[in-house]
Amino acid sequence: MKRYLLAFALLLGSRVQAQDAPWQFSPLPLETTTHRVVYAADRSAPEATPAELLARARTWPAASTDYRAGSPQVDTAAGTLSRRVIARRGEAQYAGRLTVRVRHGAYHYRLTDLTYTRPTYARAGKHSTGPVTTAVETLVYTRPSAARTRRLMALNGLFEELLRHFEQAMQLPPADLVSTETLP
Repeated sequence: MKRYLLAFALLLGSRVQAQDAPWQFSPLPLETTTHRVVYAADRSAPEATPAELLARARTWPAASTDYRAGSPQVDTAAGTLSRRVIARRGEAQYAGRLTVRVRHGAYHYRLTDLTYTRPTYARAGKHSTGPVTTAVETLVYTRPSAARTRRLMALNGLFEELLRHFEQAMQLPPADLVSTETLP
């Protein structure tokens, strides 16, 4: 009987196929050395000087109601700007540190130190003294599940939307350089 079970198990085992594509651990971009979530990119801004690019980065997100930013830490000699950015979706708040390095006709940005804050009532009836702020990596390194994957995909979409909004602002000339005069 044991031989039949062994033969049957071997027959079933031979029908199993390997995965076509490798399993993706996280839809968020993980840095290989620190294992932290980091969004980074180099973008070109033709014919823009470093001073213009820093001015554009400083004024973002002035007209947006979806995003807020802390006061920037600017080093004009090095051509860098760093600030805390916040996005709200409903009662939840998502935050990160945006660092921009500019040079003539191009800039490099990094979005790091990502966190999300859940409101007080989001703890399934448990007593809570206030909102809970958690690093995004905490969610990345939890046990894989369908709910975790959906949540990570939603976070990825939110951070990519924030960065698209920033990139659009960096491509536009600053408002003080645009003429508001009407021609006769």
